[in-house]
Amino acid sequence: MAEPTDTTTTDQRRALRTPFDASVAIDLDAARIEGSGENLSAVGVFFTAVGPIPVTVHLAGRAGGIRGELVRCESMGDGRLGLAVRFLEPLAAAAS
Repeated sequence: MAEPTDTTTTDQRRALRTPFDASVAIDLDAARIEGSGENLSAVGVFFTAVGPIPVTVHLAGRAGGIRGELVRCESMGDGRLGLAVRFLEPLAAAAS
């Protein structure tokens, strides 16, 4: 008997993800990020920024940096942050 296929969920990713368990560091190229305030409280502020946030990514075991844009930052709990960076060039091209 065939397994049911879920056609309601499609993977919208542009490229295949592979596990990567090594050190990653980013340098923020912007000294300041400005945007429009959305809400404010006694303990924080939420705002939206226009335009990319340029970064340089450094991967363990790889010489040089890879230019990219910070596209997502989210709380992962326990004081950890999840950061997503979109490379400006595909990784294979960035290797040179």
